[in-house]
Amino acid sequence: MNMRKNWFRSVFAVTGAATLIAGLTACGSSDAGEAAGSGAGEGLPDTIKIMSIKEMTGPVAFAGENSTKGVDLAVEQINEQGFLGDTKLEIDLKDSSDSTQEAASFATQAVSDSSYAAILGPGLSAQASAISPIAEKGQIPVVYYQAGSEGVLVGDYTYRVTAPAGSYYPVIGDYLKDRKVETAAVLYNSGNPTLTELGEKTVPGVIEDNGVSIERSDGVAVDAQDFTAVSSQIANDAPDAVFVLLTGPQNPRAVSQLRQKGYEGEIIGMTTMGAGNLQTAGEEAAGVVWPSNFSARSEAPSTQEFVEAYQEKYDGEVPNNYAAEGYDTVWLLARGIKEADSAERTAIQEGIAKIAAEGFDGAQGPLAFEGNDVRVEGVLASWDGSEEIVLTLDGS
Repeated sequence: MNMRKNWFRSVFAVTGAATLIAGLTACGSSDAGEAAGSGAGEGLPDTIKIMSIKEMTGPVAFAGENSTKGVDLAVEQINEQGFLGDTKLEIDLKDSSDSTQEAASFATQAVSDSSYAAILGPGLSAQASAISPIAEKGQIPVVYYQAGSEGVLVGDYTYRVTAPAGSYYPVIGDYLKDRKVETAAVLYNSGNPTLTELGEKTVPGVIEDNGVSIERSDGVAVDAQDFTAVSSQIANDAPDAVFVLLTGPQNPRAVSQLRQKGYEGEIIGMTTMGAGNLQTAGEEAAGVVWPSNFSARSEAPSTQEFVEAYQEKYDGEVPNNYAAEGYDTVWLLARGIKEADSAERTAIQEGIAKIAAEGFDGAQGPLAFEGNDVRVEGVLASWDGSEEIVLTLDGS
């Protein structure tokens, strides 16, 4: 069987997918419900207020904006469907931009203000790592999207609905075999904790597990935009594949410069390639592939229900992974609240823990948890020169 013939282009283009992307004494968390509305102490209050800390401006605003769309859809469904009875969720959106200090300040505010029952966290690992100790000390639940670095989940109150890349990145294995990749180079952002971890540990492990030898590894600055020198070196070495692990805006420049320097091998990335981030590279990025945690093409019923609802709300727009993750953060939290039948912070944490132990079907499909961290199957996405698609092995 020639596996190469079995990779086919999804007929349903995916316009997005991708990534990358303290201390205060706790006030009485049991006051959260009382301050929010009537009925405290006897089930749920009229309103439960949640602080959502997102990167709405700055270099990763594309992630924060899309995540917030997913959050808004989930809240709308929960309130309209009466998932929590007569109780309504209320989101207080805070823009942390690219400021770790600002994100920590918002979290401190949430801890000290008893009207907040929980936090929906940001996607940047640096911000999440600053928030988590505050949340743990203040005993307020936080549910993150993205934020893939080690050290983000530090205790019972911190949860994450974006699976670590290392848990689904092995889906690249069949593709490497199909393309007969034997040698590789790694180009990664050494100033970003998540990307550094991927570039130095996670991805090299997957590469070597598939029998591919790493010929070279190059780290670049967090804000690097000129990759011409390293691109020339990689083109001269001519490995079978280059693994590009950079931030969203860096990806199209690096891909274009690799091609312009004459590199003709496979270019393999990560979720930061998605969400339209290769648009400016156009045809030069055609054929670039990357493992992803979400596809709007997934046949999982819960994914298709999400996609249909999302397109109805946002004028036919196809959701990307950030939107799916934002959606799942809210539904995990809402299920936890319902399980707890309380707006008290500690009770919500215990409710979330029960839901996580059972798993549930979300926008990303079936969600299972290892502790407080989600796991998904993963898909292989690609850029065809004008739009994002999904590659699938048909098994024939």
